[in-house]
Amino acid sequence: MLLNYLRPLTNRHIPRWVILNVDLLISALTFLFSFAIIHNLRMDWFTFDDLVYPTLLVVSFRLFSFLVTQSYRGIIKFTSSQDAIRIFSALSISSFGIFMVREVYLLRTGIVLIPLSVLVMDYFILLALLTSFRLGLKILYREITNHGYEKRNNVIIYGAGHTGMIAKRSIDSALHSHLKVVAFFDDNKKMEGKTAEGLPIYHFNKRFDWAVQKYKPSELIIALTDLPGYKKKRIIELGLKHNLVIKNVPQVDKWINGEFSFNQIKSVNIEDLLGRDPILLDKQNIKEFIQGKTVLITGAAGSIGSEIARQCFAYHPEKLILLDQAETPLYELEYELSTSPIVEVVVADVTNKGRMEKVFRTFGPQVVFHAAAYKHVPLMEDNPYEALNTNVFGTKLLADLSVKYFTEKFVFISTDKAVNPTNIMGASKRMAEMYVQSLNLKLSVLEDSHTRFITTRFGNVLGSNGSVIPRFKQQIEQGGPITVTHPEITRYFMTIPEACQLVLEAGSMGDGGEIYIFDMGESVRIVDLARKMIKLSGFEEGRDIEIIFTGLRPGEKLNEELLNQKENTIGTHHPKIMVAQVANYKYDEVRDLIEALFKDRDHITNKLIVRAMKQLIPEYISNNSIYEELDKLPRTAKIAAN
Repeated sequence: MLLNYLRPLTNRHIPRWVILNVDLLISALTFLFSFAIIHNLRMDWFTFDDLVYPTLLVVSFRLFSFLVTQSYRGIIKFTSSQDAIRIFSALSISSFGIFMVREVYLLRTGIVLIPLSVLVMDYFILLALLTSFRLGLKILYREITNHGYEKRNNVIIYGAGHTGMIAKRSIDSALHSHLKVVAFFDDNKKMEGKTAEGLPIYHFNKRFDWAVQKYKPSELIIALTDLPGYKKKRIIELGLKHNLVIKNVPQVDKWINGEFSFNQIKSVNIEDLLGRDPILLDKQNIKEFIQGKTVLITGAAGSIGSEIARQCFAYHPEKLILLDQAETPLYELEYELSTSPIVEVVVADVTNKGRMEKVFRTFGPQVVFHAAAYKHVPLMEDNPYEALNTNVFGTKLLADLSVKYFTEKFVFISTDKAVNPTNIMGASKRMAEMYVQSLNLKLSVLEDSHTRFITTRFGNVLGSNGSVIPRFKQQIEQGGPITVTHPEITRYFMTIPEACQLVLEAGSMGDGGEIYIFDMGESVRIVDLARKMIKLSGFEEGRDIEIIFTGLRPGEKLNEELLNQKENTIGTHHPKIMVAQVANYKYDEVRDLIEALFKDRDHITNKLIVRAMKQLIPEYISNNSIYEELDKLPRTAKIAAN
């Protein structure tokens, strides 16, 4: 009842002058108490004059030191170690001053103004009292504000080291958090069975299930920032198995001003469930590939293009040209990288020949990363011309200009959907692959050729614009349902930074003509991904969020592939990068078909576009598409392999 009356007072701060006067009062009383203790509480051993002048001297020095160190300015309810340091400094300064006055007075008069034992006792008692005064008020404030919230959710922390202790203290000191840390977990066998800040430490592998049953926590906080990917994945999956909300402490370099607060404990990302270890790069090779060069990145406003731009920027190119037709995200990327004059932003369409010619003539890029493309399968199934125009005609234009203007390396960003394509988007990317590969083959026999074409092929990237992860997040925020096309549909995933790191590595190692494929790990069932995202968001499938199956979209595969049945791979020096051994195609025939389509672009129908693609790509078989009927027609002679 009393706490309810006191609660309105918690919205106010104790005035500084009140804290200063309380500190001075405690200082005076502590000195008198210390004086009495040293004299065995016998008041007849000293007179009033023996006390008043020493007390005034002590209080005066305390006042001076409090003002100098500003120990009274801290807000009591936010008391921290910094306040204790200020109190320690103030008392040390003032006690030293009192000691010096005592010694001078003793030398001049031979009278002991203040016994040294009194001064020492006063120092330690006052240090304890002033610190306890602040901590006591802070605890009282927390009890008042949290009164009525006695039922708190139990929390367990993985990691009983320094970061774990900081996380625990931040939870304890956070107001209205409704959380209570009940135990620590750690894999260090030496810590098993011990306690930290009064809480037990359990071995994660041995006691996790038991401890969850005992404490019934609602959350698991991962307080180790250097966990290997596979171990973090296992911890998260075990936590999700028990329907725990999983959160983690950010890296130390992301703490605000080097200080950690409760609000920085965030939910884990779905990327953490990939369980990948950091990629080891040949940074010296990449540095030689990028440093001091003029680098052009098309599609620079997209997820992949913008990350390639960030990573290239770190290797100090002479000029970084960011090209895209999407104005707003390109502007934001320019703002992000605008601290350096090396960045040049170009708003342009990669299919505009005159504009692209001017870009190459003006800047003369030595390295081109071609990431501009249309990538959404159902959308391109309804718009075959746009897929052909951007993904094929645009790639051909940039590849030809790279040869004309003596570009050293052209790195083409392709997709696993180009393998055994079942849709127009994948087929258009396969056509582009075939063109740059056949062009490289043609140039390789010419003595004066120096442009090398390299293709990188990988699957889905987590969090890319329009991909499944942002869509699921949006659907969860809206309360569901989450839509999945098929219960058995699977995809390969990697993070955007990981994919772009491998693109740079492949570009630096390529000699020309290679199609590099990346180790995408194990394929992931999309419905499993949706279920994990629901749990990571703190919801329960069926009760809070529903999952509904909508059926495969036009052109969509159940399972993506990185190689077709006729392709094999050979390894490279990098364990996550392989070279696909694919058939070579005659440049003249690939070029002639593409140019014929380009010549008739204003009159050609959608069916003729798709039929021409199927003529060039024999493995292109439409799936769940209106163009399946074209697969029943006889195909003309295919392009002859060398």
